[in-house]
Amino acid sequence: MRFLSILLLGAVLSFGQETLNNEGIIKLVKAGMSEELIVNVIRQQPGIYVLGATELVALKEAGVSEKLIAAMLDKGKTPVAAAPASSASEGAKKSTTIPGNGLFYKKGAEYFELIQEEVEWKTSGAMRNIASAGIVKKDLNGTITGASSRNFLQNPMEIVIAPPSGLTINSYVLLPMKATKTDRAFNVGPVNKKSGLAKGAIAFGVEKVGEGQFRIVLPTPLGPGEYGILAVSPSDAASSAGKMYTFRILL
Repeated sequence: MRFLSILLLGAVLSFGQETLNNEGIIKLVKAGMSEELIVNVIRQQPGIYVLGATELVALKEAGVSEKLIAAMLDKGKTPVAAAPASSASEGAKKSTTIPGNGLFYKKGAEYFELIQEEVEWKTSGAMRNIASAGIVKKDLNGTITGASSRNFLQNPMEIVIAPPSGLTINSYVLLPMKATKTDRAFNVGPVNKKSGLAKGAIAFGVEKVGEGQFRIVLPTPLGPGEYGILAVSPSDAASSAGKMYTFRILL
């Protein structure tokens, strides 16, 4: 079997050393080639991949595994394509510096804006039970429509928070989410007096990287899965708690 894989790899690589792209990887997957073989092809053959949020979702829907997507990200021939100006709210925005307030992740030398998603609170009176500075008064349950975030990140990841007016770095809570076929669920509760951590949240430290800008520092890398960062505003809790910054960690 290994000998056959080597022959197949040689055949693919000898085909004019053509530059692979997203469509080429999808064709290899649909042709039934093994994941290991395709990974080797990605690593050894020239490739220019467009890996914006929309393209990543399309790859996933076409049956391209997260291992293959991770290999394409590693290849890194081109940066993630910028979203068209007319649809900036639907795609990631990029910059070589932090362009303003919000949450951003770093890829190469560029920063890309994390997309926010609407939260549907399952606990009655959720907004009334969210206080200032990220403090929650009671256990709350929420969901976000869709089985996966459109923000795909890979370890080692770097997320920078630039709080807008009315928020501080202490206003943000990092939460794991449980994904189903239709949505992602999370829960968050009051701060534990001993640990100082909100119930259900993941602990993180921060490093100041600029005026009003803070890098998230994790004691250990996040495992593959769905995550969200919830912001709670002292002045307008309903507005901030109605949306969540989401992302998915690939293998």
